[in-house]
Amino acid sequence: MNSSTRTDLHNLITAAQSAVRDAETYGSPDTLRGVDKALCEFPVTDMDTAADRGLHAALRAVGNAEDAEEWTLLTDVEHQVSRLLHEPDGATLEHPAVRAVVLLTSQCGSRYGEKVYDPTERRRWYASPVRRAWNRAYLLGLEALRELTSAIGGSDNGRALDKAMVKFLASVRRAIPYTALIETRRALVEAARTYGLFVIGMRQPMPVDGRWEWARRIGAATFLFEMEPPMPGGDPYGAVAVRRVAEDGTASPVRYIPLGPDETRRRAAAEALYRI
Repeated sequence: MNSSTRTDLHNLITAAQSAVRDAETYGSPDTLRGVDKALCEFPVTDMDTAADRGLHAALRAVGNAEDAEEWTLLTDVEHQVSRLLHEPDGATLEHPAVRAVVLLTSQCGSRYGEKVYDPTERRRWYASPVRRAWNRAYLLGLEALRELTSAIGGSDNGRALDKAMVKFLASVRRAIPYTALIETRRALVEAARTYGLFVIGMRQPMPVDGRWEWARRIGAATFLFEMEPPMPGGDPYGAVAVRRVAEDGTASPVRYIPLGPDETRRRAAAEALYRI
């Protein structure tokens, strides 16, 4: 592989990572189409079987997320709540905004309760963080519904309603593409590997029943991370625990990186948790 080809492939991976970050920041059919477009640029003739399968799994997951029915429910909530806020007089619990929020919240609860029937180890591995994303959206939907009914009942705290709706809809926008973005980040690691590029993977969530909160593939090793809260007698700002796991499964000792008073470092750690 010549240097020009290597550069082109690196640029394709970088562009796809940028598309993933856009979808993480603001999930929508448009940002998911950006991910789909970036993945379709990859030359499959240069891929081995594992990378090819990863790419097609990612494309299927992105397509499913683009077509998710929750986007229509979300749009209806935005429209009906906006209508209520602009014309609040005479509103009752029969207002379409209440029905729209109930439907979307119920859908989030249904997604959280879904069974994962796919027998592959990959789906079992990330089923728990995906369900956690839907559960977070469901709980925030209940809070939004509470503020909505309170506003209809005569509460003049419009700021609380607006804040609850923003948090609810943002959580739904994160939950819908969650599986697709996990598959895409995995596919990008496989693409870099099969192209002979140095792998720098994006953050991937870990199952909720283990210690580690997120992972990154760097080179031939996987690095596991966990946020450590401030401990009595320890660092008052907390720390990040890191463990390196080699390809053969050999795990290095856990290292602790103090966050300290450095605001930039603490913001970066908080951002990592937010994105997963």
